[in-house]
Amino acid sequence: MKILIVDDESFMRMSLKTSLDWESYGFQVIGEANHGQDALAKITELKPDMMLLDIKMPIMDGLEVLKQLQEWSHPPKVIVLSSYKEFDYVREAMRLGAIDYIHKPSLSETGMFETLQRARETLMRERKHTDEMEHLRQNVERVKPNMKALFFKGWAEGSIRHAWEIEAKIHEYDIRLKQPNLVCFVMHIDQFSKVKQRYKRDMEYLLYFSIQNILTEVLRRFDEVEFFQHHPNGFAILKSYSTLRSEQEIYSEQWNLIKTVQHALRKFMNINVSFGVSALHANLWDMPMAIKEAEKVLERHFYHCESGVSFFQKQAVESKPEDDVTQKQMFERIQRIKQEVENEEWDRLQSSMERLFEELRQSRQTSRQEVLRIATYLHYAFSRSYEGEDGLPLPGFPTFEEFVEAETQQQIYELLVQEAQLVQHKKNKNVATQIMNPKIRFVMDYIHEHYDQDLTLEELSHYVGLNNSYLSRLFKEQTGMVLIQYINQYRVNKSLDMLMNSTLKTYEIAEKVGFKSTDNFYIAFKKMVGYPPNEVRKNPNLVNGYEVM
Repeated sequence: MKILIVDDESFMRMSLKTSLDWESYGFQVIGEANHGQDALAKITELKPDMMLLDIKMPIMDGLEVLKQLQEWSHPPKVIVLSSYKEFDYVREAMRLGAIDYIHKPSLSETGMFETLQRARETLMRERKHTDEMEHLRQNVERVKPNMKALFFKGWAEGSIRHAWEIEAKIHEYDIRLKQPNLVCFVMHIDQFSKVKQRYKRDMEYLLYFSIQNILTEVLRRFDEVEFFQHHPNGFAILKSYSTLRSEQEIYSEQWNLIKTVQHALRKFMNINVSFGVSALHANLWDMPMAIKEAEKVLERHFYHCESGVSFFQKQAVESKPEDDVTQKQMFERIQRIKQEVENEEWDRLQSSMERLFEELRQSRQTSRQEVLRIATYLHYAFSRSYEGEDGLPLPGFPTFEEFVEAETQQQIYELLVQEAQLVQHKKNKNVATQIMNPKIRFVMDYIHEHYDQDLTLEELSHYVGLNNSYLSRLFKEQTGMVLIQYINQYRVNKSLDMLMNSTLKTYEIAEKVGFKSTDNFYIAFKKMVGYPPNEVRKNPNLVNGYEVM
């Protein structure tokens, strides 16, 4: 990796070049510059992969360099060099595209190369993505429909935000949408899990292939329309009505499209589909919002057991001061159910579950995702009471995938009732609870004391005098988790308190709880909590019901 050093202090440039063992870490200093204009010229000439950039410099400072690099197609990754008195400048530099920063007063070889390694990992990921996109572009005509679908998915998910990029893709892929009056139809397959069972596991692609072919043929008769697979369970259809001005005409045309698609899929594939329909939008840039609107109204079918069509209606959002109390009560009831499982209070458990899901049914304000989060918490509470000697749920116990595939709240409730009955049956047979091996307890205590350090299997094995493979197997048997899963879970739990009770940056929290990189922290946190750390910090209520070790 080629490095350009930019700093107006000659001794700083010389110190960086000569005091660090660049080559042993896989880096090469290819040049230096003493101000921003010189840096821009050197970038054009030398094409560095990364740049160490001082903020305060004469002629052109580091912030102006970053502003100009925003207009470049392939700028180097920038790591800012700063002093402790330049925090506001550092923050502005990060906003302008710098990916990390290093404090000059605390500069060390370890800190420098850890920062560069993170930048290298980011750059390699981006280059890999670029290479993949280039490979697709080489076969552009053959894969054009797939490329169009990837573009729509990226646009809908918010990863494509620049107007110039959207305009270029619309032209490149001959997208037929116009302005105004853009509408999104999100279509889901009813009883999706049963429909999938018609196909062998390695032949499920035929289901999507057949639907895609039918939609292609059916939608030919409509102008200004595109579609793409938006979800494993369905497709998004985008339709504009640029030549119509009457809302009644548009509404009639919407129903015509819906009935045409429903009839064709029922006739040729014997499947029923539900639709969520967005509001009308004046321009194409509102497509991500239209997708969200259609998804939101489609969630209404979560409370029903039949297919249907729902239209989004814009309404003023009224603030509800009692919302926080309701969330608190919901959390208390979930905790009560967990306690009733542990206390084997089966009659109370059944009543509590009935009351909880009846309230969810009555309010219908809780999203499918939130109901699934509640169910997941209860599922794992039940599963821990229904484990065999190997730490895994006994045969016949509902899987997490069954909850994810459930299409209605009633199906989720029935799965939980089934789990409660299985746990009750197991408890009534007086299955003995396994006593924890003391060496596993020593390992857990050691993890709790040293979670912020680089823990390895070899270190833990040596600590308790067991070989690596035996410790791994015994730990899984005793806790139901593999070692690294337990360590990461404990680190994530520790990070929750810092997120909600400190002003530390996310990357600082990641380091304090023992993660080697912010990326690894994000991945582990989202996997275990269900949300990324920045969202949890903004809304701590997201982790209500999350069980801390």
